[in-house]
Amino acid sequence: MCGIGGAWCLDNSKLNKRDAERLIDLAIYLQSRGDKAFGFYNGENVIKFPSSAKDVIEMIDRIRPFSELVVGRNMFLMHTREPTVGDPLQNKNNQPFELKDIVFAHNGMLYEYTLFRDVRFDSNSSNANSKYDYEYIDTYEILGKIETDLPETDSFEIGVTIQEEYNKCNDFVEALERALSYLIYFGDMALWIYSKKDDLLALFRFERPLFYGFKNHKLWFASEKWMLEEIKVKKIRALRDCELIVYSRDGEEYNSFIEFEVKGKSYCVEDYVEEERDIWRDWRFYL
Repeated sequence: MCGIGGAWCLDNSKLNKRDAERLIDLAIYLQSRGDKAFGFYNGENVIKFPSSAKDVIEMIDRIRPFSELVVGRNMFLMHTREPTVGDPLQNKNNQPFELKDIVFAHNGMLYEYTLFRDVRFDSNSSNANSKYDYEYIDTYEILGKIETDLPETDSFEIGVTIQEEYNKCNDFVEALERALSYLIYFGDMALWIYSKKDDLLALFRFERPLFYGFKNHKLWFASEKWMLEEIKVKKIRALRDCELIVYSRDGEEYNSFIEFEVKGKSYCVEDYVEEERDIWRDWRFYL
C-alpha cells in the first residue's frame, strides 16, 4: 500500500504559502499509507528520499524552507511508499519515476509483470536510452562514465509501457489508453501521470482508491477522501474503477473509461456486473 496525492493549478493560478502548508499536511496524511520513502515532483525536479514524509520535510527545512519548493509552482505531485518489490533504501526504487516524456507515481502492484518484461535497456549505452528510447532520467556519473541504475520495482514497468506507447503514437491520451488497457490485466493501480511535453496531468484508478476535488482554482487529489476533507478541499468525488481523467491548465480535457476484454467480450466498467467482474478477476491470471 502506498499513497499518492498533490495539487494541479488551473488557469494562471500558482501555489502559495497556504497551499504549501496544505501540501505538507497532505504529505503527512499520506504517510499513513506508507512511510518507507517520500518523493515529489514540483514541475522542475523529482526529489525523493528513503524516509517518511515528515522526516524528509523536516530534513529539507533544515537546509532551506520546504515551502520554497512549492510556492510559485503550478503543480506539486507526491508519493509515499510502503514497498512490495524493490528495497526502498536504494533510492532508485522510490517514486516518482521520470522518463523521457512523463513523470508518474503508482499505488498498487503488478502481480504478473515479469511475464511481459523483456530486455529494454542497453547497458553499453552512454545516453541511457533503451532500444525503445524511453530514456530513464535517474543517471549518475562514476569516474567519467554515465551509469543508469534501473529500478527493481514492478511500478517502473508502468512508466516504460506508457512511454513506449507515447513514442509510437505521439499522443498522451492515446498512449495512456493503449498502455492501461493492457496493464490492468496484470495488477491494480492508482496513478498520477504528468506529460512534460503537453503539460497535462492524468489520474487513473483500478481497484485502488483515488479521490479528487477543487479549491482556489486548483485540483487536489489523494488516496483517501478524509485527507482532502482535512485540508478543506471542496466537491470531492471518487474516481470509479477504470476511470481515466486528463487535465490541462484550462480544466478537464478528457474523461472516459478504459475497456477490457474477458474471453473475447469487450466490457466497460459502466456496464459490467459483479458476476462478470469475478469471472474477469480470475480469468486475467490465466492470460
